[in-house]
Amino acid sequence: MRRSDRRSESVPLWCAATLALALALVAVPAAADDDLTSLSLEALMDIEVTSVSKRAEKLSEAAAAITVITGDQLRRSGFRSIPEALRMVPGLDVARIDANKWAISSRGFNGRFANKLLVMIDGRSVYTPAFSGVYWEFQDVMIEDVDRIEVIRGPGGTMWGANAVNGVINIITKPAIDTQGVLVSVGGGTHELFGATRFGGKLGDGVHYRAYTRGFDMSDYDSPSGGDAHDGWYAGRGGFRLDWDMGDQDQLTFQGDYFDGEADQTNQNPLIGRDTADFRGGNLLARWSHTVSERSSTQTQIFWDRYHRDEGFVGETRDTLDFDFQHDLTLSVRHDLTWGLSYRLTTDDIDPTGFTTLMPTSQTDHLVAGFVQSQYELVENRLVGTLGTKLEYNEYSGFEVQPSARLLYTPHANHTFWGAVSRAVRTPARIDHGISIVTPMDALTIANFVGDTDFDAEDLIAYELGYRAVLRPDLTVDAAAFVFDYDDLRSFEQGAPIPAGFIMGIPIPPFTVPLTFDNRVEARSRGFELEAAWQPRDFWNLTLGYTY
Repeated sequence: MRRSDRRSESVPLWCAATLALALALVAVPAAADDDLTSLSLEALMDIEVTSVSKRAEKLSEAAAAITVITGDQLRRSGFRSIPEALRMVPGLDVARIDANKWAISSRGFNGRFANKLLVMIDGRSVYTPAFSGVYWEFQDVMIEDVDRIEVIRGPGGTMWGANAVNGVINIITKPAIDTQGVLVSVGGGTHELFGATRFGGKLGDGVHYRAYTRGFDMSDYDSPSGGDAHDGWYAGRGGFRLDWDMGDQDQLTFQGDYFDGEADQTNQNPLIGRDTADFRGGNLLARWSHTVSERSSTQTQIFWDRYHRDEGFVGETRDTLDFDFQHDLTLSVRHDLTWGLSYRLTTDDIDPTGFTTLMPTSQTDHLVAGFVQSQYELVENRLVGTLGTKLEYNEYSGFEVQPSARLLYTPHANHTFWGAVSRAVRTPARIDHGISIVTPMDALTIANFVGDTDFDAEDLIAYELGYRAVLRPDLTVDAAAFVFDYDDLRSFEQGAPIPAGFIMGIPIPPFTVPLTFDNRVEARSRGFELEAAWQPRDFWNLTLGYTY
């Protein structure tokens, strides 16, 4: 495998140890997972999802455009990363930029720093307030531990808050009880060598755990002009999960991860050119689920997340502490109510470069939010209405309200129609208010992108219609259409060019052109998505997806 000497010398010992351990244990039989038997398509429509309403409901009864990738589908697909697996979802734009970078978005607005898609791992938000997006190279989840990936195409701000504008991705890992024994995964090819090990056990009655470590080393891709693309990278990750089932009323989960890696890259700013991004981080999460009665249950979650990224463009260290409380109530046979409160504290420390500055270089932000959602069965077994809203306060744009109204109509057990009207916002990021980037446009012009403290939240009003059906036990169809009206989208307002100086009163180049962030763009996006799945045999699934 091709890789530079510098990178080979700096590979972390524990990452190399993961690869060596996986190779050494490759002969050890892996523990059998419970989901090795593929679900039928009809049974898959009855799988429970939680991302639409923050409470368990059947996929067939969710009033949203939602796709579920099961752990079994992941295992059969052969994909080794979450971004690769997301290519199976209609309506998602998934593009690989180079060996270590991805651009992923839902229903448009895609790019390296796509900022309208909220991504969570076990309910832990992994978007960064630096640009309201996701560093996908940080999210190297062990595929063998994923129970399912729930993907909502469309806004989810009522339940999940700001930045869930065009979609929500919730990656849910398996309970520790489902990952007992030893599992070893190892492989390689012309560009990559990878290995992973996992061990699960039992500490006592109702207490199960697992621990894992995984690592990989990927060499440079080939550039279009020939030679190496200078995008090789390596990373290592380790973590654990402990689940304590304390009886019928209480369940406790405690989990954490740590990662460390390095990626070569070629910066789009020619003044920086080739450089190396060093990154590392970790997280700890605790979640307590409590059943008060048959009609009442609560869930309390707290997590801490820290990451550090250092590159030629900019350096950033960020700490996030998040608290979330949710209460589910069954008020009557037809009426369910869910409400919750959350608080997030995030601090950053920015290391500016000669080309990029973020002011202030250190900042602490607070986010306070509350939501309520009411679901009522208007016509028994036929029509369900859902109303909800989220009220959120952030220190950039103040109070934001994100309401939604949804209807679910089931004329037949195998046919479901749904519609929704929602509002969602993308709140300002750190770069919107305080960034300054200097980059050459040509030999005579330098662009200076400048943030504005008056930059406001971007706004979406979404209209959606959908239909899903089980036409036969081996044939299902899922369709969705949407019209999205955006307001106050980010624009760049050009100021007067500033010359480098004057000679005899004549301005001389290069000219610096200030481009200030503003909210002067409106847009409309419309389209539809279609997915049909056919299972001719128990071991064989065919899926056709089309997105316009």
